[in-house]
Amino acid sequence: MRMTISGLPKHFDKFDLQRLFNPYGWVDYTKILIDPLSGLSRGKGIVEMKRDEDAKKAMAALQGKALGPNPLNIKEAKERGPRPL
Repeated sequence: MRMTISGLPKHFDKFDLQRLFNPYGWVDYTKILIDPLSGLSRGKGIVEMKRDEDAKKAMAALQGKALGPNPLNIKEAKERGPRPL
């Protein structure tokens, strides 16, 4: 299951994100979204976990947890179709 996370501290990197989710199950992929103009973190990320039940446990445990000034908001990512040209 792929999830989007907002409310991350600006200093978080993809390894911090992986360490945050690892206690709940196997993490396949992490990414921190970076602002292309400033090169700084947007405070958002993506996590993909191997098993849906592990992802749901992580979502339940981490939803609303404050790691910085803002609480975490975790949602299941929607599958996007092809983009129009």
